[in-house]
Amino acid sequence: MDLVPDIFFEKQEGHLCAQHALNALLQGSYFTAVDLATIGQRLDDQENAMLTNQGRSAQQQGSNFDDSGYFSVQVIQEALSVWNLQLIAWNSEEAKQAREQPQNEVAYICNLAEHWFTLRKFTVPWRWYNLNSTQNGPTYLSETYLTMLLQQIQSENYSVFVIRGTLPETPADRLAITLPDPTTIVNNTSLSSPDKKQDAAFSGRGYSLADTTLEQQKTDQSDDDEDDEEVQLAKAIEASLQKPVDDVEEMRRKRLARFGG
Repeated sequence: MDLVPDIFFEKQEGHLCAQHALNALLQGSYFTAVDLATIGQRLDDQENAMLTNQGRSAQQQGSNFDDSGYFSVQVIQEALSVWNLQLIAWNSEEAKQAREQPQNEVAYICNLAEHWFTLRKFTVPWRWYNLNSTQNGPTYLSETYLTMLLQQIQSENYSVFVIRGTLPETPADRLAITLPDPTTIVNNTSLSSPDKKQDAAFSGRGYSLADTTLEQQKTDQSDDDEDDEEVQLAKAIEASLQKPVDDVEEMRRKRLARFGG
């Protein structure tokens, strides 16, 4: 059983990805563009007053938002502070544990240029989802895929921020805690007939590496087979971040045929 029907998700509208990322994180329509613009204007006023006092010209004065829907990281942090949530840079000393065990955090917000999106965990542990508003809907991420996605987007110069604090409980959280660990469903051979291929527990949508579905069922394989699987997995991740949905689905079918997933 998947959580997608119970997950709050906003599809991309204009350039309002910051709004979508925050609402995906909090799982509700908590912020509008007007709300964020108000925060941005307040921050601009504070910064401009400080710069003016320092004798700097208007050209040097900063902007935390614009008419296109762009909002700065300072606006994101200020919005999260209302919920007692922290935004911590991935490369900071404070984020060391996140770099070592990313699955133990509650969420991430990622940014490249003017695009923001959220990766969020529902209940503890197990169920991570990519809530990128440019996708058709939420996509499931196993803990392995979460780690590899974070590595991939950093290699593409995304900024990654760890979310620290207690997220509001949502219907998806309450449902998730009643469901079995999906890694147990996938990996426990007693849950399916040995002569029947397992159905993928989660369907992929959009443009994320989650479109390659769950990890294959673990079997007793030689070291050479495991190495080959890692190569195929790395190729699948890179391709899934670049190809359209139809190509990704074709790749998924080939991968399932290759590994018997």
